[in-house]
Amino acid sequence: MTFANQADIQHEAIGEIGDKVLITEGRKFAYFASGSLDDPDPRLREAVIVVHGALRNAGDYYRSIKGAPHRMTIAPQFLTEDDVRDDPGRAEYLHWGTEDWKGGLGRVSSFTVMDELLRRLEAFTGLLRVTIVGNSAGGQFVNRYAAVGRGPDDFAVPVRFVVANPSTYLYFDRDRRKGDTFLPHEDPEVDRWRYGFGAGVPEYVGGATSGADHFARYIGRDVVYLLGADDTDRGAALLEIHPAAEAQGATRVERGEIYHDYLRHKAQKDVHALVRVPGVGHDAGQMFASPQGREHIFDRDAGRAAGVGGGRGRVFGRYRRR
Repeated sequence: MTFANQADIQHEAIGEIGDKVLITEGRKFAYFASGSLDDPDPRLREAVIVVHGALRNAGDYYRSIKGAPHRMTIAPQFLTEDDVRDDPGRAEYLHWGTEDWKGGLGRVSSFTVMDELLRRLEAFTGLLRVTIVGNSAGGQFVNRYAAVGRGPDDFAVPVRFVVANPSTYLYFDRDRRKGDTFLPHEDPEVDRWRYGFGAGVPEYVGGATSGADHFARYIGRDVVYLLGADDTDRGAALLEIHPAAEAQGATRVERGEIYHDYLRHKAQKDVHALVRVPGVGHDAGQMFASPQGREHIFDRDAGRAAGVGGGRGRVFGRYRRR
């Protein structure tokens, strides 16, 4: 069974490692940041945590967010086994299986790392808002973390989650689109983690075997789904095409639209915001640079004035930013 289109490209080791280190569960974790988490700046008003895609190019994502005097940009880097293999220095850093970090799995959950980043931000007394944004595999991470993450529950300031162009989403039961409604899917495998709560749920989440305990919390979160209107290629690199993914729709755009409909169907009310970005496909730089991206990622009032560096449609190596 093929897991995703061109899945092998995510096994190439990343060249650039984050220049900052966070100690989590006694291990080093690499990240990029525009300021120090160890020296809280009372002038800071906003933090943007941007989560990379499957290629783990956190440095590119970090540089895609334009700095501002009142804003700290943080780009965590979830290294994988491919990044640290045969390198004793890199092996000292926290790292995960290729797919594990996207859904909070691993000996140290990737969600625990995000909890720790939020905990460190609590020391910034002038902070007014936090945005956690991820594109592609980073969007998968943000969607799951918004659903089960503990860090935001008692956080002192509002946290917004921006889920951009993920390949799949976390459902809260076995219901999937059938015709113009949602009915239980006949294959229980579509409900395995990270697509549902039926089996394989990470230890971080606890003993949940259904999403009932998490649904109310999730729809109460401030979540925005950003979809590149041209992200419609069924052969797109790293689009998941296994049965659990195909049960959610054919393309990233379709899966996002169906998921938003599913949430409204299950909640019996309007929830969250779905925003289409015209003229943009699966490119993180263009998503973040778009008027829609700026409005919803950066501080809510000054979003239109904030910007994104690096240029539109910048290409890193052979692949667009994933």
